[in-house]
Amino acid sequence: MGILGRFKDIMASNINAIFNKEGNPEKEIAKYLDQMRSDLGQVNAETAAMETEYSRAKRAYDENQQEIDKYKRYAEKAAEQGNVADQNLYLQKAEDAERDGAAAKQRYEELKENSEKLSAMRDKLSTDISTLEAKASELKAKMNEAKAKGDMNKIAQKVGNANTDEMFAKMNEKAERAMDLANAEAELQSSGHDEIDDLINKYDN
Repeated sequence: MGILGRFKDIMASNINAIFNKEGNPEKEIAKYLDQMRSDLGQVNAETAAMETEYSRAKRAYDENQQEIDKYKRYAEKAAEQGNVADQNLYLQKAEDAERDGAAAKQRYEELKENSEKLSAMRDKLSTDISTLEAKASELKAKMNEAKAKGDMNKIAQKVGNANTDEMFAKMNEKAERAMDLANAEAELQSSGHDEIDDLINKYDN
C-alpha cells in the first residue's frame, strides 16, 4: 500500500497520544520520529514522481478545455449571424471534444486530488516532526537534570547528608571560606613585604 493509502491514518494521528503510553518515553518518541521521518520521505518521493505526470495531465486537460471553449464561441457567433447549420456543427464539435476529453479530465482531477493530499500530509508530518523534536529535546533536558539531581543525592547520602540543597549550601560556604583564606594570605604577604622594606629603609637612613 502506497503512502496515499495511509492518508486518513496520517492526518488523524495525534502525537500527544505517545505521552500516554507506558514504558521509556525517550524510546517511544525516537521510534515515532523514525516512523514519521520515513513517512515524510515517502511523501516527498511520491510527490516528485507525480509532478511530471500531473503537469502532463493538466496540460492535456487545459488544451481540451480550450478546444471546447473555442467551438462554443464559434457556435455563438454562428447563432448571432443566424447560421443554424454552422451553429449545430460547432456545438457537435464541442460535444465531441467534451467526450474525448472526459478521460483527460478524470485523470487530471484524480492527480490534482492526490497532489493536494500529498501536500497536506507533508505539512502535517513536517509540523508533527518539529513539535516532537522540540518535546524530545525538552524531555532529554529534564531527564539529564533528574539524573544529575539523583547523582547529587547519592553523593549527599554517602557523606551523611540526604538534603542536596543543604549540601550545595555547605559546598558554597566551604568555597567562600577558602577564598577568604586565600585573600587573607595575600594581604599578609603584601603586608610583611612592606614591613621589611620599612625596616631596611630605617637602618639605611
